[in-house]
Amino acid sequence: MRNILVWTGLLVVMTAVALPGQYSRRRSVATATAGPYNGPAVSFNGTVKSLTKKEIIIDLDSEEESLTLRRSGKTKFFKDDKEIKAADIPVGTHVTLDATRDGDQKLSALKVMVAPAAAPAGTSVAAPAAAAKATNP
Repeated sequence: MRNILVWTGLLVVMTAVALPGQYSRRRSVATATAGPYNGPAVSFNGTVKSLTKKEIIIDLDSEEESLTLRRSGKTKFFKDDKEIKAADIPVGTHVTLDATRDGDQKLSALKVMVAPAAAPAGTSVAAPAAAAKATNP
């Protein structure tokens, strides 16, 4: 009788060792890749709605919706082709930005360019040149 109990105990232990999948923790597998996205950058035009250390929210010109983009160390800000700080861009400023998708398919801003100030109504770029020509015969 004692041999039967020993053999039954050994059989239970050996079965547990042979089938570790039933007793071990399951590993989670991420569905999205965490690697960089190597696709092309896209451009957006809009007005700055919010600018924080982690994200930029703009109201798009072409549609009546907002777009949220991540900020990272790669995000650069420019005005008149000179690099500026993000704090130099007030809310309500018109910008053009280039973005790409991260590995989790969320947009990440790469380059934010402040749009040049529009000329006042009734003036054009050629007007100062014409005025200068008229004063210098």
